[in-house]
Amino acid sequence: MSNDTVILLGEILAQGGWTMVPLYACSIIALAVFFRKLIEYRMVHLSDLSWYENTLNHIRSGNFDAVNGECNHHSHPAVHVVCAAAQALKERPDLAESEARRVASLELQKLEKNLSLLSFIAQIAPLLGLLGTVFGMINMFMGLQESGNSSINLSELSSGIWEALVTTAAGLTIAVPTLAAHGYLASRLDNVRLQLSDIIQCVLYVAPKNMIKVEVPDEI
Repeated sequence: MSNDTVILLGEILAQGGWTMVPLYACSIIALAVFFRKLIEYRMVHLSDLSWYENTLNHIRSGNFDAVNGECNHHSHPAVHVVCAAAQALKERPDLAESEARRVASLELQKLEKNLSLLSFIAQIAPLLGLLGTVFGMINMFMGLQESGNSSINLSELSSGIWEALVTTAAGLTIAVPTLAAHGYLASRLDNVRLQLSDIIQCVLYVAPKNMIKVEVPDEI
């Protein structure tokens, strides 16, 4: 992008008026939330299940104390779920499934934190842009009325209209990628939710049968 293009874009955005300020804030917040969630998801290694098979073997053999040692070096959300299930199988087998689902719900809440903010920004940005356009059109027609000219200068009219539409364009420009970012993160969260549900069922399935009390499965 050339310097002339950057300058031209800056001049266009400057015509948006005060309503551009909350739009700038929305764009900064959306970028910050998106990259923070990406970093969080990367830090917990959502695709790393290298610990899973050994942990199931420990549970299958009833060696629940070894589960914590196996999971200590991993940060996947399912690690805490499996450890909670193993501890419950050891102390209160009848509450193993409910305890596992409780911990799974807490882990999902951590991953979901601030995700709704992206959805909010995707909804509010176009409305802020439209609000700026409405105010711009009002100011333009008030200026035409005060000028008192019986003939309308098409150049001034078209200039006022495109300046008013700048905020609508800015709002949509922010909303579209923000909505896409929210959809991407939400889909990853849905995958984790299904993964946790599957892991809970597998843990209960391989656990020694004399320790399991049959419960009606609930959604996480």
